Amino acid sequence: MCDRRSLAISVLAALVAMSQVLAGGAQGQGAGAPQGGGAGAGAPQGQGAGAPQGGGAAGAGRGAGGGQGRGAGGAGAGGGGRGRGTAYTPPAGSKELKDVLYNWTWHMGMLRSGAESELIKTLDYYGATGTMQVNGQPCTITKYHLQANYQIPGYRIDIGCTRANKQTYTVVENMSGDFAWDDDIVGAGFATEKDKKTPKGKSTPRQDTLTERRIRLWASPHGAPKAAIAAAAGMHPLQSFGQNPATLLDRQAAAGVKGTATLTWEKDKAIVTFPIPDVPGATATATLVNYLPERVVVTNGKDTTEFVYGKWADWNNPLFKIEALYAGTIVERKNGMAVRNVTAKVTEIGQIYVIVPVPESIEKAGK
Repeated sequence: MCDRRSLAISVLAALVAMSQVLAGGAQGQGAGAPQGGGAGAGAPQGQGAGAPQGGGAAGAGRGAGGGQGRGAGGAGAGGGGRGRGTAYTPPAGSKELKDVLYNWTWHMGMLRSGAESELIKTLDYYGATGTMQVNGQPCTITKYHLQANYQIPGYRIDIGCTRANKQTYTVVENMSGDFAWDDDIVGAGFATEKDKKTPKGKSTPRQDTLTERRIRLWASPHGAPKAAIAAAAGMHPLQSFGQNPATLLDRQAAAGVKGTATLTWEKDKAIVTFPIPDVPGATATATLVNYLPERVVVTNGKDTTEFVYGKWADWNNPLFKIEALYAGTIVERKNGMAVRNVTAKVTEIGQIYVIVPVPESIEKAGK
């Protein structure tokens, strides 16, 4: 255990140094920070190589000496007993937006390093069971592998399921930058090492799903707090990443920046409202219980998409538990109709290498 903790702290030190370089352009932003975001504000159009390859890091800033510790039950599933780091301690019982956003990410294990910066860049998620709708019919999930990158916004989901008539259905759903498409196999549209001239598989443009997939990314368990913090700071999540939420919001407030996130309360439930990045007019409302979201509802024109989250726990491999929580159950409904529900099998949360490159055929097809 001691050796693993030492290794994790060493990885963390390297990670923090790297994140400070990557986030350097955002650290000094005040009144001049962009208020919107999206591709027009510097978001990348497609993904290439360059995502860091380090693993997730153990919470070095979560030792027992850091201000308020959480007793059993205070944080919901998996959250008891963790101490604060030294960077910031919200006042006990605070109902201020800054403190709610800080507590949200802290309870989920998204704040890392001694500075307690938000450092979750990627996710590797394997679903265990579930169902989804395929052409209006239920399909029992047999494979569900999601890989997401929040810093170069995009994801792929490798899906397999079986219809009621025993027919199988497979697809790889992709979203990257301003493009959405489906593949018949992972890596479609790119040549193999053996045959470097001929792309393998088939990629099909699905620009009609771009908005839906952006909503799914930024209303996800990781995406929602990232989007909420960015909105409160008056910037895009690409700019707010790698910073302590409280420090960031204090700096933006001192610079006179007006954020677009709001907070209300329903008894002991915090209700945080914020815009969905890169989807003009779409608004998300997250309901937090013990600072963990039980649901996120996104309104976009006449459409309402609801994500219900439960069974929060550290789903990482038993050999690499780092107190990074994720939803064990995810239910998605659109306009009241169930779209998909998935239970978690295992996650890898941290800085694993995830890219979602756009095939040339998809770029040529246009947006």
